[in-house]
Amino acid sequence: MTRVTVEEALQRARMTINLPATCIMLACWGQALVVVPSGTVPLPVLYASALLGILGWPLSWLYRSVQTPRWKLWAYSGAGNVRQMKDAAIAAKVIAPDGSLFERTEICPPEMRAEIRRLEGRA
Repeated sequence: MTRVTVEEALQRARMTINLPATCIMLACWGQALVVVPSGTVPLPVLYASALLGILGWPLSWLYRSVQTPRWKLWAYSGAGNVRQMKDAAIAAKVIAPDGSLFERTEICPPEMRAEIRRLEGRA
């Protein structure tokens, strides 16, 4: 695997985790803010739009929960110093500290979780 610098990894995390999660949330809220107050759409569409607006934040969290372990595996596999990579990612608010709510809600297969823990030295 090609070595990855901390800055390259953080930039990729911003583009593959933070930016899409923010876009998901803002798109859900934005469409609801446009459609719901208009009142010119059929009632089922109005309800669906309101529901999607309400689900904006949970959908964003779900996206982050799936993408974060993938990024961790990629970044840690290519890092020269996993501890430095992890500390920089926590400081940049790309990943959450160990044991936090966001870290506990990460969704990945057990094999991936075991590999991440092994790379972190927590196996």
